[in-house]
Formats: sequence, C-alpha cells, structure tokens
Amino acid sequence: MVRAFPRVAVWLAVMLLFAAGAAMADTANLTFVDGNTVSGTFAYDVTQNKIVSWDFVSTEFNGTTFNSASANGQCFGFPCGGLALTNQNGDVVFGFDAAQPNANNALDEFDIVISCGGVANCVQSILLPLAGNGVGNSFALTAGQPACTPNAPNFCIASGEQQNLFNCLGVTCQVLLAGNNFLTITDPPSPGDVVVNMTLSSAPVGTVLNGNGGTTGVPEPSTLLLSALGLGGLALKRFYS
Repeated sequence: MVRAFPRVAVWLAVMLLFAAGAAMADTANLTFVDGNTVSGTFAYDVTQNKIVSWDFVSTEFNGTTFNSASANGQCFGFPCGGLALTNQNGDVVFGFDAAQPNANNALDEFDIVISCGGVANCVQSILLPLAGNGVGNSFALTAGQPACTPNAPNFCIASGEQQNLFNCLGVTCQVLLAGNNFLTITDPPSPGDVVVNMTLSSAPVGTVLNGNGGTTGVPEPSTLLLSALGLGGLALKRFYS
C-alpha cells in the first residue's frame, strides 16, 4: 500500500499537468450554439464609454468579418456599429455592424452582451476606478435570449450574430453564442492611455468582474503547474524516506 502511494501521486501530478496545459491552450475562439466560431478584439475608451475600433472574424453565415478599418465596416459612407448600448435588465451591449461582400453587401450584426447583474453601465463604472483600468481581468458574457418587457425602455439584445438586418426576420436569421464565454481586458496601447483592448476568450483571465461589485478569482495555469510539481515531489520524498 505504501509503495502504491507514489504511483497514485505521480498520476495525479500528470493529470494536473494536462489540466494546466489545457488552461494555457489557445482560447481565442468563441463558439456559437451551432458550432461556428468567432474571434477578435476591440478598443474601448474607458472614460468616454466609447468603442474606438474593432476587428472580428466569424465562420457564421458562410464567413463574416467586422472590421472598422475595412471597406465592409462602412455603411453608407460612415463606420458601422461600434456602439455601447444597454439592455432592459442593465446588461451592457457592445454592437458591431458590417456589410458582408459574400451576401450582396447585406448588413450583419455581431453583439457582445456583458453580464452586469442588474447594474447599468457596469463596464465603465467598474473599470474607471481600477488601477490600469482592469487590465488582466475579465467580464463574463451572457448566453441565451434575455427576457423582454414590451414597450419598456432600452434594448433586449442577446450575445450572437444576426444576418441581413433589414431583410431577414425570425429565428433562422440569428445564431446565439454558447455559454461560458468571456471578454478579457488586455494591455492598453500605450502607458497611461485610457483606451484598453477587449479580447474575446473562451476562458476567464485574472478576476471575473461583475456588476454587483463582486469578483470571482480564477486560478492561473502557473498555480496548477506548481501544484503538480509539488505533489510529485512529495510522493518521491515519501517514497525514498
């Protein structure tokens, strides 16, 4: 039984190493409920609650792009989308529109909805007082269709992509994002800049910020690696002592 302990401990260490490797794997793609994916980032001005630029690539609807610097990011000669809106339940909506050349320049929309816990404008209100505007942390995205109250103010937008805004109606025109997706706050373009980069991620980074003022800690991959090495070392020490 004593000799079996090192083997069990080493196997546990190996499992932790695999878990750490998975945590460090590429998490850039978010998944829609139909299996398609989207990746990308946008620049957000914390002080003005304004989207400065964006670039997303989606495999939905035979492949779509949303890029503020490209021709398809122009609608009638003006930049499309890049709007910060508010849902009826207080969740923040970042919306992006773009004409799609592969669909006769039909206008598609990609929406990212932040879970604010009923607190309006939570992204700006959380990031403003944080040192570095929250760089290194995350926001959770909502999944599913939010509840709507007829004739109530504000919007009722879900996280997902909708095709051909002006001519396509019904559930076949919209595909929602699956659950467990995040928006990570990455490094500002330059020191002291109030513009932060917000990047889509299928795994949280740092602390998951929420509108109720609470936070959820996320174990770093390095913590898993140290745990695995420590456990393996303990097994060897016990075995040889």
